[in-house]
Amino acid sequence: MADNGIIFLNNERAECRLSLFGGNLLSYRPKDEKEDIFWLGDLNKFDNIQAIRGGIPVCWPRFAEETRNNHLPRHGFARLSTWKLQKVHVEEDKIEAELLLIPEDKYNLNLSLSLKIKITDKLEYALETTNLGEEEFDFSEALHAYFNVSSVNDIVIKGLSGHNYKNSLDGNIYSLEKDLQIAGEIDSIFLNQTQPIQIVDEGFNRIITIEKQGSNNTVVWNPNKDLAEMSAGGYRRFVCVEPANVGNSFVKLPPKQKHTISAVIKAHKL
Repeated sequence: MADNGIIFLNNERAECRLSLFGGNLLSYRPKDEKEDIFWLGDLNKFDNIQAIRGGIPVCWPRFAEETRNNHLPRHGFARLSTWKLQKVHVEEDKIEAELLLIPEDKYNLNLSLSLKIKITDKLEYALETTNLGEEEFDFSEALHAYFNVSSVNDIVIKGLSGHNYKNSLDGNIYSLEKDLQIAGEIDSIFLNQTQPIQIVDEGFNRIITIEKQGSNNTVVWNPNKDLAEMSAGGYRRFVCVEPANVGNSFVKLPPKQKHTISAVIKAHKL
């Protein structure tokens, strides 16, 4: 089941891989799908030092290079930490796993982070933050999901039209008037976006649906170039569509309270 901190889970419905380093869901493939739902860089080192590119890295409790919590690493430290396996359970029609992260003493944060994964005919993914301290804690977060697509330039993303978005490449706010089609680099935060999102992929003959809760933003990202963890042309095979609370939507978590950001992900044929 586990090899070098990577857990492989398999049943009649689906298979998935989960890395204890980063609490990173690496892959998820329903048995009726030829292609994985998630993209994973083929040149990842898996050295338990560098963040894994692909699957669903956990950006917490800081997103990108925001000024708040700027003593923490870019995208936070959850994706750079080793999580503890709390629970794993496999039945014929269900897979469940739960991971726990307690921040290292050097971060001086009285918090805990729990990741709960359930797979039936869909993937249910929930990240729960608990404030164990006596003061409010403000943080940002994103489920940095890399979705596997036939070509980033040939997909249509539905559910974002009518929303304003911040283009992180120039810092300006724009409005999206129609369904999103990607042509070139994109790094955009869609504001006050809580509705379901669909990635329509004719090349893979499927639609991936993302339903989210506890998330006020959705981030869409593709660098339009290859990065260190991918072979030539790898960037064309993914789009990041990320449930998030970033920018002006920081979570303000009172003492002894919990906050959950979650997503339900399902694929079906066109």
